[in-house]
Amino acid sequence: MTPTGSRPHAPARPYVPRQREAGPPAALVRPEHVDATIGLHPGGLTWRRAFPGTPAQIPGARYFTRYLLAGSSHQDDAELIVAELATNALRHTSSGHTQGTFIVEIIQAVTATTLAVYDCGWGGSPRFTPRHRVDADHGRGLAIVAALADETGFEGDDTVGHRVWATIHVRSTP
Repeated sequence: MTPTGSRPHAPARPYVPRQREAGPPAALVRPEHVDATIGLHPGGLTWRRAFPGTPAQIPGARYFTRYLLAGSSHQDDAELIVAELATNALRHTSSGHTQGTFIVEIIQAVTATTLAVYDCGWGGSPRFTPRHRVDADHGRGLAIVAALADETGFEGDDTVGHRVWATIHVRSTP
């Protein structure tokens, strides 16, 4: 029963605006269109992200890499390379100290992807040759990077920090 002089109200219905038609799923984006987009920028596309210098940030660096290289034939290798380079920066430089940071850089060109990690310095120079036994618990990270990448290297020094990088060349599929 309603009070005198009032009308019963219809139940409230939320207003939902009409949605735009969804575009094609990412899986339908043709590789040549991705290559054309990358080719628009001399030297390829470059992404950088800074992370706090704690081991808890390594999964974030991996995710950053996986997200940016989604659908790439070398996505898994790139993710592992970034994780190894970031871990190396935390263990062997001041990036892993209080207030330390590391930066992940990904440069994607049509013919290659370069992955780099910048550290805060005050550590030894990176060595990409195996220094430890294959079954050792530590010391194999840069050897793994060298095995997965087509080229590796570093720039910088203890004072300004290092840029440690690895390049994977894109193989054309038959």
